[in-house]
Amino acid sequence: MRVFVTGARGLLGAAVVERFRTAGMEVYGTMRQPSPPAPLSHSVGEGESPSPASRERGLGGEGYLSLDITQPAQVRAVFDALRPDLVIHCAAMTNVDACERQPQEAYRVNAFGAEVIASHCQRLGAVCVYISTDYVFDGSKRAPYHEYDAENPLSVYGRSKLAGEQAVRAFCPRHYIVRVAWLYGKQRKSFPQFVLEQARAGTSPVVISDQIGSPTYVADVADRLLQLIQTDCYGTYHLTNAEPVSRYEFACALLALAGLEIAPTPLPFRAWRTPAPRPIYSALTSWRVEWAGVAPMPSWKDALQRFWADLC
Repeated sequence: MRVFVTGARGLLGAAVVERFRTAGMEVYGTMRQPSPPAPLSHSVGEGESPSPASRERGLGGEGYLSLDITQPAQVRAVFDALRPDLVIHCAAMTNVDACERQPQEAYRVNAFGAEVIASHCQRLGAVCVYISTDYVFDGSKRAPYHEYDAENPLSVYGRSKLAGEQAVRAFCPRHYIVRVAWLYGKQRKSFPQFVLEQARAGTSPVVISDQIGSPTYVADVADRLLQLIQTDCYGTYHLTNAEPVSRYEFACALLALAGLEIAPTPLPFRAWRTPAPRPIYSALTSWRVEWAGVAPMPSWKDALQRFWADLC
């Protein structure tokens, strides 16, 4: 199978490339210029990259291509050259506050870019996997969201990603829409690395105490994606580590694993002032993964232990 991964140097994209190549697939991907690390104040909540991942400008490297997903002519040329069987669309503008400040750019990347990718998947008969987000929900349910819950995004980021979902459904019937949340991994600096850096420096990391979600190890998402694409059970799926948890409890568990005797400083969600609104509760659960015959995602505690073992 020939697989094309957009955003292949991002946190999830890199894990997908690694897992699918290990499975013996022919994998190509886009890569972009490195961006500077996110400011520490940003990492208190999310540990996001501060710059859009919309323009995938190549740096060279075997199997990696240069591509701007919002340029239809470029996308057509790459698709015609590769003729992929499967496209995993990870590239996105993921900085939630940047999306709020630049809504037109957010929709250009997250919605129009998805339209372009999905339309070329349909043109060539490729299966499209679109990576979406827990931020399509508003958090008012205060219980884990399943695949059939109604979306109601609070932010431009969430609305633009939901528009991308809608585009994929409309343009490419053979699709998997995969919602993920609070991603972390060894490939790039993310929330756990921020917590560890601060604690090792003798500083108590400031962490949101009452925001509940589904921190998810990218290696688990990549593994379940590999299983999912073999089912032909198209549709929407939630792929997050199981059991809701607060950022604070997650940080405490990480520091305990690391043997660091320093506690995070709790910050109430209402005191976290950011340009973009966020859901206070965005934990996800999956009904459809089990129905499709895919192994359920492990708990966040199990995933965190394996992540720590990978770092050591």
